[in-house]
Amino acid sequence: MEAFFDFMASVWLVIWGVLTGDESVTEWFRVHPLNLEISMTVAALAGASTLLGDSVVLFLNRVRGWRFAITMLLNAFGFVLLYALQALVIAIVGPLVVGHSPGLVAVTRGVMLATAPLVFGFFVLIPYLGPAIARVLQAWGLLVLWVVVDVLFQTDLWTALLVTGIGWAVMQLLSWSLSRPVAWIGDRIWRLVSGQPSMMTGRDLLSGHMFMPLDYQLDPKEVR
Repeated sequence: MEAFFDFMASVWLVIWGVLTGDESVTEWFRVHPLNLEISMTVAALAGASTLLGDSVVLFLNRVRGWRFAITMLLNAFGFVLLYALQALVIAIVGPLVVGHSPGLVAVTRGVMLATAPLVFGFFVLIPYLGPAIARVLQAWGLLVLWVVVDVLFQTDLWTALLVTGIGWAVMQLLSWSLSRPVAWIGDRIWRLVSGQPSMMTGRDLLSGHMFMPLDYQLDPKEVR
């Protein structure tokens, strides 16, 4: 148990270091034996927090108890996979633009850390301000990714912006082209877990949104 709390303390220290730009934390993280696991945990927390920010929608769809917990876990796992895919794209695009590569593992760690601002996704619950907070967090995360790419590839900010932009564009293309098969896979996973269909599209999943079970059936009287 002590090891778990020590690990989580390291996770929060890294999140704080990313958000504040603390270079001493960056150096400490770079040589930490569990740096990949820490970065993946950051992304998982970001996914869970993002879902928590949308929990009102889940409750309106009568998603509670163990189904809510499983949805949180699925979304956290989905976030890790999503950003692993983005890391792969950047690891391929970056060397083509810059001419050298820090390696897939290093890029994966960096991309996962760029999700740190989304750890505060639960603030989207705030009435009226929620959508604006969501946009700020997304923009903040993209800015962190830009800085991460700059550090990883040891290039200038404009070249790093080009790599980040190409990576973002490729992800949008993948989101469009893979939406159908991803929607099918996501729906099968959710049906297996909950027995209910999913109301998320493949594009939603590839954009980092949550698994949303369709549990609430509209009464025809409510339509009138």
